[in-house]
Amino acid sequence: MVGTATSSPEGKEAAAIATDADLAIAEREIYFISGLGADWRVFQRLQLEGYRPVHILWQRPERHESIEQYAQRLLTQVTVENPIFVGLSFGGLMAIEMAKLCHPEQVIVISSATTGAQIPAYFKVFRWLPVQLVVPFKHLLWAVHWLLDWLFGLNNRDDCSLFRQVLVDTDPCFLTWAIKQVMGWRNQVVPEHLVHIHGSSDRVFPFGYRSADVVVPNGGHLMVLNRAEELSQLLMATLATNPVEH
Repeated sequence: MVGTATSSPEGKEAAAIATDADLAIAEREIYFISGLGADWRVFQRLQLEGYRPVHILWQRPERHESIEQYAQRLLTQVTVENPIFVGLSFGGLMAIEMAKLCHPEQVIVISSATTGAQIPAYFKVFRWLPVQLVVPFKHLLWAVHWLLDWLFGLNNRDDCSLFRQVLVDTDPCFLTWAIKQVMGWRNQVVPEHLVHIHGSSDRVFPFGYRSADVVVPNGGHLMVLNRAEELSQLLMATLATNPVEH
C-alpha cells in the first residue's frame, strides 16, 4: 500500500532547516590563489557546483616584504571565518602561509610544494641572475614561448595563447619578488586538512607527485587549464571529504 504524505509543523521545520542548509552550501565560497606569473584566468574552466569562487588578487609587494607579511596582507581579502583555500603553484605556497594565520576548513594545493624541501634545486639558478634579466621578461616572451609551453605542459593553441596573455599582464615587480620567495621558502609546517594534487608530468615542480595525496597521470603544471573537467571532479571529491568540525 502506498502511503500519502502529510504535512506537520515538525515536517515544515525540517524542510526549512534543509532549505537553509542547501542555501548555505550553494553560497559557500572558495578562495583561489593563482600561481607565479598567472591570475584568475587559469581557473576559469573549473566547474564546482554549489561553490562560489573568490579569486585572491595579487598586490604589489612592499620593499623587503617577507612571504609571511605578504600572506597577512592577502588575508584581508578573506571574509569568512573558516575559509577553503585552493592554491596553484606559487599560490599553493601562499595558501599554506595564509593557512598558518587563520583556521581554514580545507587547504588544497595543486601543482605546488608543501614544504621547503620540495622546491626544485633549479630555482637556485635565479640567485645568480641579475634582476634586470628577470624584469624585462615581456620582451623575451615571444622568443621563448615554445619553451614555456613545454615547461607548463601546454600544447593546445588556445591554451598557449591564453597563458601568454596572462604572462604579458603580470607585474614584473611581483614576478621578481615571487621568484625570490620561492627560492627562500623554508616551510616545514603542513597545515591540517591539506590535500596535495599533483600531475605526474609536472616539469615546474617535477618531484611533487612523490608525496602528493592525489596524483594525476600525465598531468602537467597547468592541468587546471587543459584538464579542467578532470580537475573539477577531483576538487569536488576533495571538498566532499571530512570537513573540519568547529
